Amino acid sequence: MRRDTVTVPAFNHVVLRFAADNPGVWALHCHVAWHIEGGMFLSLAERPSDLVELVNGMDPDTRRQSQDFCGLLT
Repeated sequence: MRRDTVTVPAFNHVVLRFAADNPGVWALHCHVAWHIEGGMFLSLAERPSDLVELVNGMDPDTRRQSQDFCGLLT
């Protein structure tokens, strides 16, 4: 069975390898809320140049709404 979770033993690490073929900003995180508050969260920007092209090519209203949601200046 394929899973999208992994347990990291204390004082150890995990190496992730994946095909970077889906532009976007993706979250890697622990599912325990106080762990996220403690910094166990990572935002991964995959293919950022393609992401810029996707955002620039958005419908203007959709782009404005997403920028407003994210608190970005238009």
